[in-house]
Amino acid sequence: MKKRYALRFSPTLVEQPLVSKLVRTYDVDINILNADVASGRGGKLIVELSGTEKALADSVVWLSTTGVVVSEMIKELMFNDKGCIDCGACTAVCSSRALTMNSEWKLVYEASLCVACGLCVQACPMRLFEVSHEREA
Repeated sequence: MKKRYALRFSPTLVEQPLVSKLVRTYDVDINILNADVASGRGGKLIVELSGTEKALADSVVWLSTTGVVVSEMIKELMFNDKGCIDCGACTAVCSSRALTMNSEWKLVYEASLCVACGLCVQACPMRLFEVSHEREA
């Protein structure tokens, strides 16, 4: 089973090895999809956790008890491709490479690569992107 979560850390939690403890204790695999974390200021990780349903549930409970704010990513990026003019502005800010241009200069959106960071929302001159909300786990 795989689920995506947003993990928000306070400045004090950034100094702790939470990810390694999570892997060792709960037998989950963690794929970090996006990270904005800095010592002294806290941060946010977008992760995909893989494991049994019980392992994922136990992981979320443990993270919450340590002070990490855990939100399940319940939906992904919504893209209204009918209005797209294939300008490519969104591809310039898409570090996950979910948005690319093909050989015919047409925009290609690969939802499985999207980390819902929202940078494309601001980059698109046609305002064709919207990021869905997270649900607190």
